[in-house]
Amino acid sequence: MSFLPGAAREVAETLLDPSIGGCVPALPDTPLLVDPSVTELDAAVTEAFERASADEATLFIALVGHGEYTYDDFYFLVRDTTLPPNSRTAFLLAQRIRELLAQHSLLDGLVLLLDTCHAGIAARQAADRWMRIVGEAGRRFEVLTASDDRAAANGCFSRQLVNVLRSGHPDLGSRLRCPDMKVVLSGLCPAQTAVHLAFDGRREIAAGDEGLWLAKNTSETWRSSLAADNPAADLIDSLTRDYVPPEELRTVVGHLMMGTSTIAVVGPGLDKSRLLAALARPSVAPDVIPPRLMDAVVFVSATDTVERTAAELARQLGRNVRGFADAAGAFEASADPVVWRGADAFERAVAGPLRHSQLKVRIAVDGLDNLPMVAHDRLVDALQRLENAQTVLAVRNPITAQARVWLGTPILPGPGPQPGGAPGGSKSWQPMSDEPTDEDLYGSSLPTSKGGPDLADLLKAGKNARIPTSILVEASGLPVSAVRDFLVRQDHVQRLEPGTPRETVAQTADGLFFASPRAHSVMADAVMRLAPSEDRGSGTPEQMYADAMLAEHLWQAGRVAEVVECLDRRGSSVPAENHATWKLWSDQIVKTKGSRIRPAIVARARYFTSMVKIGDLTEALRSFEELLPVAQRRLSADDPEIYVIRNNIGYLLFETGNAGESQNHLRALIADATKTIGAAHEETLHARHLFAVATGKLGDGNESARLSLELIPDAETALGPDHEVTINARLNYDFYTAKSGNPPPIFFENQRHLAEYVAGLRDDDPRAVEVGVFLYWDDPAGLKPFIERSKRLYGRDDHRETLKIQARVRELGG
Repeated sequence: MSFLPGAAREVAETLLDPSIGGCVPALPDTPLLVDPSVTELDAAVTEAFERASADEATLFIALVGHGEYTYDDFYFLVRDTTLPPNSRTAFLLAQRIRELLAQHSLLDGLVLLLDTCHAGIAARQAADRWMRIVGEAGRRFEVLTASDDRAAANGCFSRQLVNVLRSGHPDLGSRLRCPDMKVVLSGLCPAQTAVHLAFDGRREIAAGDEGLWLAKNTSETWRSSLAADNPAADLIDSLTRDYVPPEELRTVVGHLMMGTSTIAVVGPGLDKSRLLAALARPSVAPDVIPPRLMDAVVFVSATDTVERTAAELARQLGRNVRGFADAAGAFEASADPVVWRGADAFERAVAGPLRHSQLKVRIAVDGLDNLPMVAHDRLVDALQRLENAQTVLAVRNPITAQARVWLGTPILPGPGPQPGGAPGGSKSWQPMSDEPTDEDLYGSSLPTSKGGPDLADLLKAGKNARIPTSILVEASGLPVSAVRDFLVRQDHVQRLEPGTPRETVAQTADGLFFASPRAHSVMADAVMRLAPSEDRGSGTPEQMYADAMLAEHLWQAGRVAEVVECLDRRGSSVPAENHATWKLWSDQIVKTKGSRIRPAIVARARYFTSMVKIGDLTEALRSFEELLPVAQRRLSADDPEIYVIRNNIGYLLFETGNAGESQNHLRALIADATKTIGAAHEETLHARHLFAVATGKLGDGNESARLSLELIPDAETALGPDHEVTINARLNYDFYTAKSGNPPPIFFENQRHLAEYVAGLRDDDPRAVEVGVFLYWDDPAGLKPFIERSKRLYGRDDHRETLKIQARVRELGG
């Protein structure tokens, strides 16, 4: 066989290429065995199983060479094989794999590639003899062979497999899988018949396991589509497999070409999602969809928020529409600061830049029905009102649009109200059949962890959200292999980035999902372990899920106080988004639990604080003043929340021009707080800082500086040198002391502490630029480095803060 060992080496190199197969060697010394003895091969395969099982990883084994069968037993022939082969002189493939699968139960799937003479007999043995052991262990595996029971032809299987994996395939989606390769290789190697077998641990499955993919598709056709760069690439891939364009697709494209501004694609089920997926991947309907027709296609899940959806739309528009990224920067730079502060994420990222720039774009959004009602209505309204945009919105029930395209089977309305009817009752949808039972959706035998809810219960707790598989593993206490065994058997589950550490899963079935409070509580605990709030900046799937779903899990588990704590720790950087979140949750808590419990009081206080952040100071002050007597009646006298509310009132009084009243309010607050919660409590020290600020606003800068100087060591001792109260006290002291013209030595010591604080902050911490600019405002050499730091913080060169720093440096002659 002249193609050996080169063909085997190429297979190994391709699977190990990080940009193609992404595998790592299963053996420590080499991924390739050339002409081994039977003992060497058995030892290598055994070690590969052991290592993969220990890592809970998927194992790929490719056998390229000679094969022979005797009495229906398939043998892989090795260096010391004698004919006829037997189990002592050749590798008895099916039997040995069966034994190793039984021994290594943590293996996360097995893929076996066979390019040998008579390889097909091994596949038949797999079907006949491996079913029992794999079924007992609940393990997944796939086999792809070069032939059925005929001789392999010159290594065509291996050579063409490598070629396709390296170049990609224009007709395939995000990942190249064994069932895809069976079809492709049958055409490329006509002298052979590729055979593919796949098992989900219980039964044979024709489609295979999404997670047992061979390579990423590097085809230019795929890579140039909107689908390739889409977070929902795997979803788009699955929705458009074997796609047959319906007439409704032609209708939607026609509306887009004619300039229709809003198009609603209406109907139940997945057909509308398939239509929008095709818009992201024009190659599946080249006679209908022009290339580059769309500029952005977004698939929303329950894990998404209005802010995250706006950010994804802006990312795609910035990549696909020339000038959009610059337009976004120009819009922010030109916006009135007061208006900008009150603008929500969609206005900042999408609507404003489009309106400001007059750029024309085409946008499609699917999955809107997955969002909670308030978020759904906000996003639909924002998309409908977009200027300079054509939008295609896929929805289950009709919405206002310039054109509607109906999918499904409309029926004439009968007597009485019809579910999901169109306006005017002209059409309504055929009612769905009886809701599927849990056994229909999840199967009758479900894995359970000791003492906890089963996987079906945990999956239902996530509703239609994209749940990281790692969270299901953590919550269930099961190994990742067992969780994926369960997932691959579900017909109503969609996996994104399957088989990778970033894998997420979402339920695709319509309807309501009722999980037990225990399941929600277990999910919440798992999320908090895997996604601590201090690591939010990492942007992992676990953190994204926590931002969207942790509060909901806590709420459904009855852990109401923790809901408020969660929302406090996971706020948005956009004030208007925080305002919307706190309004939603404070209203929900008050409506269902009453206004007098502590979580309701705290949630209302945070909602009023969010008013401050968007500039509604007068209404916030009035609201806090109404809330204070409620808090004083319902909470204990030493509850810190009372002093949080009183501090907010003191701050808002001087911010609304009543510094004298603020000073009196804060003086009484300091006395009360010192007595009840202690002089070293954060809220007591915060009140002292606010009192110093109010004193300065009344014109007594020297006294304000003195008060801050007294506060600094107390705050540093009680709260730490980098706490916000400590830093703000240092800033206030510097602000008034610098004006004296002859600052004392302590002034320069204070500046040194501030400089050390700034140096220790990360680039993505806005306080670094804020404090640094204050500190070096009159020092061009110290201020100049903050130009670059501001650029890194805001991600562009023309942010208003960056431009302000540049202008100041020029003014100082730097």
